[in-house]
Amino acid sequence: MLMDLHQFQELYVNGNGYYCVIFAVDQDLVGLVVSNADEAFEVYNSYAYRLRFSVRKGHQRYKGSSNTIQMKKFCCSKASYKANSGVKAYSKIDTRIGCRTFVQFDVGDDGLWTVTKHEKVHNHELCVFNKSHLLRSHRSVGDNQLLYLQGLKDSGVALADGIRFLKHQSGGSPLVGFTSRDAYNSMAADTVKRRQSTETDFFFDFELDLDARLCSFFWRDGQMRRDYEVFGDLLVHDTTYRTNKYDMICGPFVGMNHHCMNVMFGCGFLMNEWIESFVWLFKAFSRSMRGKSPQTIMTDQCAAMAAAISKVFQHHVIVFAYGISRLKLNFNSIGQEKLYDCREKWCPAFNKDYFSGGILSSQRSETTNHSISRRLSKTAGLCDFYSSFVSVISEWRSKENGEDFRCAQGVPAMMMEHVKLLSHAREVYTIEIYFLFEEQFMKGSACHQEMVLNDGRQQKYHVWRPDIDIISIPDKYILKRWTKKVIDGRNVNIDSMVYNVGVPPSIWVFDISRKFQRLVVSSQDSSVARKLCDEAVDDVKKKVEAEVGHVHIEECGVSSSSGGVQNPSSRRLKGERNKRRSGVIEKKYSLARGEGVLQIKLH
Repeated sequence: MLMDLHQFQELYVNGNGYYCVIFAVDQDLVGLVVSNADEAFEVYNSYAYRLRFSVRKGHQRYKGSSNTIQMKKFCCSKASYKANSGVKAYSKIDTRIGCRTFVQFDVGDDGLWTVTKHEKVHNHELCVFNKSHLLRSHRSVGDNQLLYLQGLKDSGVALADGIRFLKHQSGGSPLVGFTSRDAYNSMAADTVKRRQSTETDFFFDFELDLDARLCSFFWRDGQMRRDYEVFGDLLVHDTTYRTNKYDMICGPFVGMNHHCMNVMFGCGFLMNEWIESFVWLFKAFSRSMRGKSPQTIMTDQCAAMAAAISKVFQHHVIVFAYGISRLKLNFNSIGQEKLYDCREKWCPAFNKDYFSGGILSSQRSETTNHSISRRLSKTAGLCDFYSSFVSVISEWRSKENGEDFRCAQGVPAMMMEHVKLLSHAREVYTIEIYFLFEEQFMKGSACHQEMVLNDGRQQKYHVWRPDIDIISIPDKYILKRWTKKVIDGRNVNIDSMVYNVGVPPSIWVFDISRKFQRLVVSSQDSSVARKLCDEAVDDVKKKVEAEVGHVHIEECGVSSSSGGVQNPSSRRLKGERNKRRSGVIEKKYSLARGEGVLQIKLH
């Protein structure tokens, strides 16, 4: 930072590594010079803290058509007025009252930021001193605090208890530097950002409303994308369950692997079931999967979802409803003509040509919701949901690995010995699929009979089994997704496996952390050993930075103020059920069709 120090009362370096100034009350900042945008914000924010008002980022201007900033304003958080969204939320307060206080930095050709304008007069009262720590721009959760809270949470300590301990340790809420909501927001954001920084193929996207509150969210990891490349011909998507205290709708994208087990492709959250919300979610999913579309989508009865699918995937769609064995059609209550017009949506006789993997309901997606909900209370936050979701996926993948191992170790016993076609089938297919194949084979190889005598006193039949002269299944009839070798085609990110080939990042992190922990503990009582550890860390840090760029080891702040993502706007009401609300028509249709499911074929 470049400035004339005699103008200011005190200069110090804060926890974020920036120079901060204790300004004289009503100090004029015109002429102050800093090096970049971060320092510019910190300087004005320090000035605002002294005077007890909050700061947010304002208008900026670029040089010509470039991305180089020429001018930047920072203003009072009460500047301008909130845009009218058309929907009033009476539980919220409006803090924008048109305050004209601001500071303007102009950026010179030398890259230095100079204050050229400073408006100091507010149109409102400033915050009282003992509440100034609650102002948004002056609250932040440090990296060390985040790591501490995460460590406690991983050890089974509730986040609320960890926050209370930090407040007690700091000497009270005003001195801890953040509120409980800041901690929850930072923990949620840090969770996905840490995975994105450690996994090269981790993807997440979110959408905010006008108040910067979360309204849509989607994520998937690299393994989900690789699974989708292999098993993405069938996609099951269901949004019938609201799983968290913000009443957001959970929409998992589920498939079926070569063992007929669930496999996860991603998970989304929505605040509502409007067409626009589904369009955003399906676009995020498609973008994360590099534009690859499934062959078949199975989902529950939702017109908005069907409309969004046809919009996003831009294919002609045909919708099916399974569950015909339980379908008690009441044509009078629903309308014969309408049901007949959409007969291909619910009658299996009209959709034999489309791949469904034998799935006759949305149970796979609903099972996902059940697996997660039994681990959480209805007041759990999104961060807790994410942790439970990851745990469920880990269990699924562990079971898949177990079945892969089982298939590699042996083959199932055949119901009919010395049948070459069955021998070929059990060598090609997974165990689960072989049993399904064998069942169909046995039905197709039933004994034939022919009456050769019926003289009134006796009846004589010839009974025989037809000759089986096919020794192997023709290649064109073998669907690769059901075979043992299908996982051989699952792409692996080679770039992330140069060192310790085959070791997942999470396992490597645990192993290397354990080694360092033992080394540090062994060195703590020796000054010489401590020095060696410090020197080794500095040396390794330089080498690592040469490969991956700058690494932050010292504490640096994670701000939850300006530009942060806020909690979803709605919360669950007392007594409200944790199920999606159904319309009158949908209830009647569901009653008539049983518990069917829509199947959408993408041509």
